[in-house]
Amino acid sequence: MSRRTVNRLRAIAVGAASIVAVVLGALTVAPPAAAASLQEITNFGANPSGARMFLYVPASVKPNPAVVVGVHWCHGTAQDFYGGTSYASLADRYGFVVIYPSAPSSDGCWDVHSTASLSHNGGGDSLGIVSMVNYVKQR
Repeated sequence: MSRRTVNRLRAIAVGAASIVAVVLGALTVAPPAAAASLQEITNFGANPSGARMFLYVPASVKPNPAVVVGVHWCHGTAQDFYGGTSYASLADRYGFVVIYPSAPSSDGCWDVHSTASLSHNGGGDSLGIVSMVNYVKQR
């Protein structure tokens, strides 16, 4: 397999994993600051690219809820994804938590090609998203 093919497969894998990452396990989430609204979270951990984190916690959270990461499309924002998908209403119905990351680039696109983002703990946007998930898991 050529290096180019391997890099493309990595980019596809990172993108697919980022689109919807469901994290199961012991998780306690504090009640939302404002009932069932999108809240920006800052200082959530390592975030070398400066991605922004928005969190949706429904009014009624199931015990040990799943954590879903809703990653917006290129040229979009976390708020676009929040308003343009059914994730929040599904979270209300099923009691899971949704993280809506927002890309730090000026064009609103995620880094899916740099060595930093394609390497485990290498940095880039992917490390910021991992930090968001870890932040929620610790709550």
